[in-house]
Amino acid sequence: MKAGLIEFRVPEGVTYIEQRSFEQMPNLLRVHLANSVKSLTSWSFYNLPALQDPIYNDSLFVLMPDSYQGAYTIPSSIKVICNMAFYGCTKVTSLTIPEGVERIESLSLFFSLNSSVKTLHIPSTVNYIGPNAICSGRLETVTVAADNQHYTTWNGLVCTKDMKTLVYCPDRKYVNTTLPESIEHIAPYAFYVASNLYKLEMPNVKTIGENAFAENNLESLTLPACLEEIGNEAFSESFDLTSVTIPASVTNIGEEVFSYSRKLNKAVINNAIIGATGLETIEIGTNLREIRAYAFQQCQKLWYVRMPQANDYFRTIDGVLFSADTTALALYPPKHDGNIIVLPEQTTTLRSGSLRGIEKDKLVLSRQTALFETEVFGGYFWGNDVTPVLDTIVAPMMAVPATQGNPFNLLNQAQTVLLVPCDSLAEIYRANSIWNGFNIQVDSTLLELPEKEPEVETQPDDHSVQFTWPAVEGASYYTLIIWANEERTEKICTLTFNSMGQLVEIDFSKHAPARRAKNATSTFSFRYNGLSEGTDYWFTMTASDANDTELFYASGSFATLGANMPTGIDDVQRDDAQCTKVLRDGQIYLMYEGRMYDIQGNQLK
Repeated sequence: MKAGLIEFRVPEGVTYIEQRSFEQMPNLLRVHLANSVKSLTSWSFYNLPALQDPIYNDSLFVLMPDSYQGAYTIPSSIKVICNMAFYGCTKVTSLTIPEGVERIESLSLFFSLNSSVKTLHIPSTVNYIGPNAICSGRLETVTVAADNQHYTTWNGLVCTKDMKTLVYCPDRKYVNTTLPESIEHIAPYAFYVASNLYKLEMPNVKTIGENAFAENNLESLTLPACLEEIGNEAFSESFDLTSVTIPASVTNIGEEVFSYSRKLNKAVINNAIIGATGLETIEIGTNLREIRAYAFQQCQKLWYVRMPQANDYFRTIDGVLFSADTTALALYPPKHDGNIIVLPEQTTTLRSGSLRGIEKDKLVLSRQTALFETEVFGGYFWGNDVTPVLDTIVAPMMAVPATQGNPFNLLNQAQTVLLVPCDSLAEIYRANSIWNGFNIQVDSTLLELPEKEPEVETQPDDHSVQFTWPAVEGASYYTLIIWANEERTEKICTLTFNSMGQLVEIDFSKHAPARRAKNATSTFSFRYNGLSEGTDYWFTMTASDANDTELFYASGSFATLGANMPTGIDDVQRDDAQCTKVLRDGQIYLMYEGRMYDIQGNQLK
């Protein structure tokens, strides 16, 4: 279509108008639409800044000019208010929808957040209201004709006639309520930009549509135990939400459910998710079956994933999410402890988004690594993602892994060293368009069989545990931290050992040591006392050199036994504020009422 046209008449006989048929025609003032036109697309008439008259025929109302000002009544012959018909109209002050209109398409009455339209009446003939069909920044009331057979209102909210689906909440409607027990579905965009929505309970809701609660002031949310499905971005930009629990009944959940919900810092999740920018820890329930590529896109603060019980699809190891058999890496939290990622030897696949937004020194692949799925390190979903940083990838495999799409999107390959075992394999990598962007170097030591990773062994009894760990070459000190919870937020104490495995510092308040010592080679052990019987504990162990460079990292858990406590000071006295822990000769003792006791409660002579 010529850009210089001022007026155009669509001839009779035309039944369909393709997308962008009238795109960016700056001088077009009016379009006469033939009655034969029965359908068109959302963007058939796109960017017509000079348009002066509405575009419609006897049955379709297609487009209102942005410049139209004042009240407007849709012609009585209209059957369908087409998609985006009033989209962005800020100067329409009121709108009358006549009897005879049957369909209100998606985005058709999406005026704008600056619109002054305050009321709308849905006539009895309307049998379809599309997702996100209605939006006005000042809309206070939507009424539905009493004899409409498809829709009704409840407490100012538009619902289906059978009261099973909540369709729409006016933007300015005050909502602090419990929905009727009959409501089972929240339609897409139902509470979109509902600026006065703060608290809502929905006892029997089974499905929540996409963007249903996006961009609102929701502070408190109780999700029902019967909830089954949550759509894409359902709570996107819910800026005031701080925590949420998704019930175990949920089996299907979309992408970026809490994207840009910046105050949300903890989520208990029973299915794939999420997207909250402030999220630090996630607990996933046993219903988890799928994690979609952009589920954790905005979670740049995430450092730990907890899954109390593995299922047939997933399990966690030290806060990292894997497939149930650990052959696939599903999610490595970007803020997880340590600067080196070492994949288990059995891991063959890196899934989409599994390393999104990481900032690490080194990624060590397993010798079995065979597949990088698309956008392992991130992508541009809605033009936004966190840029990953990775200095080195160690690739000990003797074959180039297969790839899907572009697994290295966003990663600066030129600044990342790819270490491969031999020259011939390096040439194959350099000839591969997916891999040749890396700084490819050869490390022949990768051909050697790897030594078994050092391990920290634990031997617990009722109230204590003995740790045994190997010396690490070059280590100046070792740090052992004992935690009361798996997420490592409740610390019991920090123990610092010198290079000879001798305890040199204990601190019940800090997380990091500052003690140095000379190097040694040996196997060390230490028994820590004062634990509660029959209790689960977690620990981390690091070995560092004189420059505080981490040489070794291990973590694990143990449980004390549940035998009866020996006679001596009882539990009440142990926890009393007057009972003080004292370090002597590398062991912890209790000082109570001027007497010294060992950790089992036996008085010392």
